[in-house]
Parts: sequence; C-alpha cells; structure tokens
Amino acid sequence: MSGQKVLDVHTDPDPGAQDSPGHVQSKPNLHKYTYTTLPGYFLQDDPATKPGSFEFMKTNFGLVQRSYDSDENLPNKGRDMTAWQRFENHITTLNRAEERKRHGSEEGSHTRYKLLFLGRHGNGYHNIAERYYGSEAWDCHYSALDRDPEHVMVWSDAHLSKEGRRQAAEVNDFWKAQIKGQKMSLPQTYFVSPLDRAMETAQITFKGLLDKFDPTVMERLREGTGIHTCDRRSDVSYIRDHYPEFITTQDPLLTESDEFWDPDLREPDDAVTTRLGKLFDQLMQSEKFKNSERISFTSHSGAIGATLRVLGHRSFSLGTGAVIPVFVKVEMSKELDKRHGVGGQGEGGNHAKVVDGQDASLADTMAVDKSKWGKIPSCPADMDLKTVGQKRWKMDLKDFVTGVENGTVQLEEVAFRGVH
Repeated sequence: MSGQKVLDVHTDPDPGAQDSPGHVQSKPNLHKYTYTTLPGYFLQDDPATKPGSFEFMKTNFGLVQRSYDSDENLPNKGRDMTAWQRFENHITTLNRAEERKRHGSEEGSHTRYKLLFLGRHGNGYHNIAERYYGSEAWDCHYSALDRDPEHVMVWSDAHLSKEGRRQAAEVNDFWKAQIKGQKMSLPQTYFVSPLDRAMETAQITFKGLLDKFDPTVMERLREGTGIHTCDRRSDVSYIRDHYPEFITTQDPLLTESDEFWDPDLREPDDAVTTRLGKLFDQLMQSEKFKNSERISFTSHSGAIGATLRVLGHRSFSLGTGAVIPVFVKVEMSKELDKRHGVGGQGEGGNHAKVVDGQDASLADTMAVDKSKWGKIPSCPADMDLKTVGQKRWKMDLKDFVTGVENGTVQLEEVAFRGVH
C-alpha cells in the first residue's frame, strides 16, 4: 500500500506490553461461541509474513494459491476460475455441508464458516498529532485535549486527514480492480465503528460499489476508549445527519450520547478484548450476521488487535487504511445449544431473547467494571510541552500538518502496540 503507514496503536495504555514475533494468540474463554481462525488460507496467517513490510494490495489480499476439495465439483475442476472464485466456492461448500447436518438430525451442526474483512480507518488528525508531539507527550497531556493550543486542528472524535481520505480511496480502487480482475465478491454485510474516522473510511472505501451502502453502526466496535478525546464519539444525531444511510437503530447499546467514554480512566487491552468478544456473541444472535459468509468490519487498530485475539489469529499490525481478511470457523457452545432447545424449535430461535438466562435488555449492556482501568500517566518533569513538537520536527504544527497532507513529511513507522 503506497502512502504513509501509521502502525501505532495510540490507544494502548501499556506501551511496554508486546508479544514476541510470530506468537499466536490464545483465545480467551469468555464467549458463548468458539471462534477459530483457520490457517493456510492467507499469508497473514503465516508467522513468516512480516506485518511491517506486507502489502495486501500487492498480494491479492494475501490469499494463498492452493487447491480445495471443492474444486472437484466445479466445471473443469475450477481451472478456468480465479483463486478468489474457487475460495468463495470452498466457503459456500463448507457451509452447505453444515446446513445439511443441521437439517438432517436433532443434534445437527451449529458450525458456520465466515470470511471477515477487518479494515482499519485511514490516517486521522489524532495520528498526525501523536506523531508531532510524540507518544509520551501525547499520552500524558495532548490526548486529553480536544485540539492543539494553536487551533491548527481538532482531534476530538478524530476525523480523517486528507491523507486518510486518499488511503480509503486507494482501497476503493483496489476493490474495483479485485472485482474486475479476480471476479471477487463484495462482502454481504457491513459493520462500522461509531467513531467518525471509521465511518468516513467505510463510506469512501465502498463508494460506488453497491447500490446502497448502509452499514450497521455498532457501539462495541469502537476503539479502546477513555481519556483520549479522539475516542469519544459524537452523538447519534450527528451520525444520522452526516451518514444518513448508516443504520443506527439495530444496536440497543448505541445510545444518543457517548455513555462509555470516561474522561479520567483508560480502557485496558484485556477489557477491549472482552468487549470485542461480546460483540461477536451479540452479532451471532442476529440473522444478518449469522447467515452471511462474507462480512466487512471497519474499525481501529486496537479494536482489530482485540478482534484477532478473540478469533485466535496471530498478532498482525495494520497500517492506517489497511485491511486483513480472516477465515473463521464459528461453533456454538454445547451449553448454549442446550439452553436454547435447538433440537425442538429450530436453531437459534431464542438467541435474541435470552442471554445467560436473562432478558437481553438487562444482561447485554455496556456497563463494565472500571476498577482496573488506568489513569493518565504523568508527564516527565523535564518535558516542555510547549516546545516538544518543535524540538522533534524542527517546525511548527501548522507546517507539519501541511507537510503530512502534501506528502513532503513522512510519518515515521513505530512498533505496533497492544498486540498481546
């Protein structure tokens, strides 16, 4: 992917916490469903693939060239088809086999196979600000502000920069090329974070590819939150005004004002992972998600890192605007199966009504224990906040922003954080 990659996770409350290279995350046992990333389908699954140098737009989304048992049932065994056509046929074949099991006995099968496209938002003004001031000054001071003291830019509910919009447009062109050259199918269902930079990225990414682009806005898909104003979302009325086709009525957790962001406490990584696990359990109770094979999520670096942990995928950092596909096997837990009386009333019939034996409206809330959330760190005593950016870049913020926007200033790549 050309342009400026930003590999940081500005939301990570623990900059020192990192995984060893190539470590495959264990899946936390927190969920009603089991999510397993199936290896051998994408280069991103392979520990030998280095995230910092990997370019998904030069590698066919990273799809591995291989054969499938399902090729045998294709005309000419799929020899005249593209790699993506054969892979999509493979997914459908697996799901049809599971569907036959579901209808063939009371025990049935409660397994589904899904291809998830996890897209990170394009470069935002908060990314530019963190680069200018440095992560230390950003975390201890500037991230808690709505904007810079000189009023050059605002990063509260951070919007895309010009560079970020360019990145999203580049992915849009890539999708068009994939559809034409690889005969690749678009996702069937779309979900997006309620933060503006993710919504605008999704809007630009899929512009002109669908008759109507109406992703569902999900509260739990947001970035790690608290203290940093860039992660404080706008009101739902703002979303409806600026993204009128986006669906804001399907998630009961998406309240008018942001009730989840905390001005004094920062959500830690393990809490973000728990939240994303709950999101997938929440989505598995909806027919829209459950019956889709190809699903798009547009969110954030920290949220994607947590999603990969939930799905059992290896750690894999994404530059701003990048996308990672993940092929997932989803299995319903036996406990949930018995609770909902699957055999007698049809699979999943009561999912939307009952969560852990309680009414969903009572159990399925964003209320969390914040006792382990972190406070804003103290700035070093010798740090001059007024001059820290000038000293780092030998230019004022206005010139720095202009340079980033026109490409004369390159944002340095830093180690990806929040991947443990």
